[in-house]
Amino acid sequence: MILLALAVLAATPTTLTSVITAAQPGDIIRLVPGNYPVIGINKRSWNPAITIDASGSNVAGVSISGSTGISWVGGDMAGVVSGGFGTGYGVLAGTNSANISVTGVHFSDYRTGIVFNVVNGGRIAGNWFTRMSADGIDVALSRNIVIDRNACTEFKTSAGSHPDCIQLWSRPNVAPVADITITNNSAIGQMQGISLFNHVRGGVDDGGFDRIVIRSNIVLNTEANGIAVYSCRGCTVRDNDVNSLPNYWHRAQLYVNGGSVVQCGNRVPMTGQGTPPCTTS
Repeated sequence: MILLALAVLAATPTTLTSVITAAQPGDIIRLVPGNYPVIGINKRSWNPAITIDASGSNVAGVSISGSTGISWVGGDMAGVVSGGFGTGYGVLAGTNSANISVTGVHFSDYRTGIVFNVVNGGRIAGNWFTRMSADGIDVALSRNIVIDRNACTEFKTSAGSHPDCIQLWSRPNVAPVADITITNNSAIGQMQGISLFNHVRGGVDDGGFDRIVIRSNIVLNTEANGIAVYSCRGCTVRDNDVNSLPNYWHRAQLYVNGGSVVQCGNRVPMTGQGTPPCTTS
């Protein structure tokens, strides 16, 4: 058996780039408390993943492209406010990245907190999103992602935006978004909760979704779509609570359209769309 000697490395705002460049698989990089600029990681691969522990630090954002094996933990990420609304993205991971994890981060004042775009394998868990001008979490063209125990509150949405705590989407030129588990999240405020919309543009279907589980989430909002699921095949929507805040604009609803979706145990008192209790655990 081969044992790897894993290192715990310290990094400052001026040394972080070089520390990441030198990191070996399994290393832990601990950020010295401070203010960090946007951090870019491009075309790197670690197996096992490296961990970047940003607890106690303020980070402008993280951009991950074409990389594998990164676990980001903790810290505060804040965007730039322009015209009274948040702009930019907190964590932007994409271009065929894999095994990306973002946990325990407070995101504030961005357009969108986390975007996974063409990511295979990852975890988005225990994060808190405040004052987003659009979305909390966007997962596009991605597979094998767990989204668990995140909280969206106090969104400050810009004109023309379509605010969602969690939004997924597919496109016709890429395999459908698949194997996503969305559990124990909360969406409270001026936003839609969990949105899986599917469009047909010029007769071309986006492709829908495969094997999505939406379970034990809480939506308490002002918008019509508490949970919206379109063209989802082999999917499960169960044990969710969907309700409206007192100042709602539209009654919160659970809306499932097309595909094959198992529904049970959902509670939707504003519209009476609740589903029978689940008979299996």
